[in-house]
Amino acid sequence: MDRVRHRPLRASGAAALALLLGGCGAPQDFLFPEGPAARRLAELGWTALIAFSAVTVIVWILLVVVIARRRGSFSEHAPIDTAPQGIGWILVGGLIVPVAVLGAMFVFTLHTLGQFPMGSHSSAADIRVEGRQWWFDAVYTDQGPAGQFHVPSELHIPVGKPVTIELVTRDVIHSFWVPKLHGKVDLVPGLDNHIRLQADRPGVYEGECAEFCGAQHAHMRLRVFADTPADYARWRAAQMAGAAPPRTPAARRGYAVFMAAPCAACHTIRGTPAQGQVGPDLTHVGSRTRIAGGSLVNDTANLEAWIVHAQSLKPGARMPDIDKLTGAQLRDLTTYLQSLK
Repeated sequence: MDRVRHRPLRASGAAALALLLGGCGAPQDFLFPEGPAARRLAELGWTALIAFSAVTVIVWILLVVVIARRRGSFSEHAPIDTAPQGIGWILVGGLIVPVAVLGAMFVFTLHTLGQFPMGSHSSAADIRVEGRQWWFDAVYTDQGPAGQFHVPSELHIPVGKPVTIELVTRDVIHSFWVPKLHGKVDLVPGLDNHIRLQADRPGVYEGECAEFCGAQHAHMRLRVFADTPADYARWRAAQMAGAAPPRTPAARRGYAVFMAAPCAACHTIRGTPAQGQVGPDLTHVGSRTRIAGGSLVNDTANLEAWIVHAQSLKPGARMPDIDKLTGAQLRDLTTYLQSLK
């Protein structure tokens, strides 16, 4: 019976240990950074963790020593005002040590935060990230108005190069957070914040909105792709081009469905009459890894489900259900969208 009774405890302990170990180096683990900004914050985090852990251990050691050495009863001890050594311990442990530790951490924190550009920036931003309910819209602005293009819920940056990002919001307060590359920075109505993002090596870094912004806050995701300079140049050239014309009969039928449905009133496909500004730019939607504000993998099943029943997947989103299409029309529309590489 004892062995049976202890199995849930052992299983719980194993699960907790696996969860703890799994956090090391996980996709959003800020203590294992991949960029200079996140590295400075990780140093601050590790310093605080070690300092406060050391203080905690010392306090417990002192408590054990006091408990082990206690003698007599309360009635036998002298009053505190007749035992100056007791007052000394109180002053050291209750005032001097906490003030010293907290003061040092406060100065270190101010020094770390002072290394981050937050407010108005002297140089123009390379990318403007706009927060909306509930998705991020990245606008590449570093080549002027003629070279601008939009990429929703995904950022591409060149490895090893600092990229200045302007953070703004279209509606409520959001928070931009890519733990392995940078700390949390709020997007506040009427205020432009700036950050400098840099990745040390190629990879995909997960991010999200870190400030509650409404019903679908948990489904407001972001991915940052750190590309080699050659890959980044190819990606950028492809993004600046307009949408490729449909080449297959199914894609041409899907194009006609898109233009006739409400899609064209809300979305932009550069090089076509669709110039809507309500939803994400779909010019190269087929090349993106996720849809629906970064919450769904961009595959055929999810794309069809998102078109037909967006409100069942993300209630409250501004994407309406488009449930009047026939099965053939839906397949053609999906084929066209997936062809937009």
